[in-house]
Amino acid sequence: MAGSWGELENLTLTELELARCEPVGDERKTQRAYCPFHGSDRQRSLRVNRETGRFNCFACGAWGYLDDARERRRADGVGLRIGTHTRPPQRVYTPKPEPETKPELATLMASYRAALPGSPGEAYLRERHIPLQLAQAVGVGFAAPGTWPGRDWHRGRVVFPHTTPSGDVVNLYGRAVGDAPKKLKHDHLKGAKGYFHAEALRAGDGPATICEGAFDALALMAAGAPNVVAIFGVNGWRWEWAKNVGELILALDTDATGATELRELAREARLRGKGVAYLEPGAYGSEKDASAAWQAGELRLGEWEPLFPVSDDTGPYRTDEASHSVAESPQARRDEPEPTPGPSSAPMSWSDALERCERLALETKMLAYEMSYGYLDGGPAWMASLKRELRGEVAQLDAGDELPDELGKTLFAWKNADYLARNREPSDLPESWKTPTPSSEPPMHAGDGVAQAMLPDA
Repeated sequence: MAGSWGELENLTLTELELARCEPVGDERKTQRAYCPFHGSDRQRSLRVNRETGRFNCFACGAWGYLDDARERRRADGVGLRIGTHTRPPQRVYTPKPEPETKPELATLMASYRAALPGSPGEAYLRERHIPLQLAQAVGVGFAAPGTWPGRDWHRGRVVFPHTTPSGDVVNLYGRAVGDAPKKLKHDHLKGAKGYFHAEALRAGDGPATICEGAFDALALMAAGAPNVVAIFGVNGWRWEWAKNVGELILALDTDATGATELRELAREARLRGKGVAYLEPGAYGSEKDASAAWQAGELRLGEWEPLFPVSDDTGPYRTDEASHSVAESPQARRDEPEPTPGPSSAPMSWSDALERCERLALETKMLAYEMSYGYLDGGPAWMASLKRELRGEVAQLDAGDELPDELGKTLFAWKNADYLARNREPSDLPESWKTPTPSSEPPMHAGDGVAQAMLPDA
């Protein structure tokens, strides 16, 4: 069934073809299955409405009707409406030319590194809660006024090397110390860019933590994240440099561009057989990136703790002077055993099910995070409909029952999509949240006025 289709193409599935996709759920109402159109075998992204026969995939956009439903509607003289789901555009990756190694910049960078201790650059790092020892360990320096070959700044610049995975310096980035005008704040020298701390990509199977900015990288390193690499913007990714990395943790900004790029990088990573994880929702608190969250004391690595080993409870970079600036060890949050529900004939509550889905295995959570963005694309009416279905499935369980993995994964995906709908700016939500959708459900809008249908029970 794999293939390509036009934006408005109306596809057909036979019952036999659907059965091969291992559907689960109520055969009379709604089922979820693996999508045969883009070859999904890891998550059931195809939703089938058994009452109408309509199906759609929230991963690739394929949609259409089961063949028997199509025949029934034709026999009744009812036409099938033109679909509104389209397949998302697929980006073709083209390797970038290798940047030229520049020994003269490596020499200049060495002088900047030597100038960092005791400089305004060290004071600026301290303001942002970055220990000097950490900055020195990853090659950060300071360019005093008059020594920077780019746009000069009267208070100097904290300097980060652009490197290749082999450690060769190919460019330099200088961040102005203090409150500089926007046009002077960031300065990359002319020429091709590399990454900050690209050497971390030589870690083998990983995991490697990928972020956008150099100060994001320092913040994540201070918090204990492994093998952190800053790619200097969402368009800087090079798959050829990550060919030996088996697992990626994506810690991109939470703005619309970062969210879009996160989904695309995750899709491409899975196609290349790599494991993918994201920082949990709320990892940045009320901030939009790791650097701002770290400076505000809100950065939390949270549920991905198995991927963030530390040598002890103090973290790898803790010093007496900077102890306040290092995140709480993930191990410290795992001391208390998880409660085990006792036998009961009472039905499982909705709030209990939402709590239990947080205990899913890491791999299952990773898949659920991918699913949640498709759920968000479905729009508010679809989210409300899915919530009713999930509440119905939860109500059939006893409080002492184990939460089935498939149901838990769907609950976790819905919960994350609900969180995104609540916390994103309305302008950053998919079009399905901005355009009224014909539905039997009351319309819902994102932002401060999210309808009660989206709210979990207390």
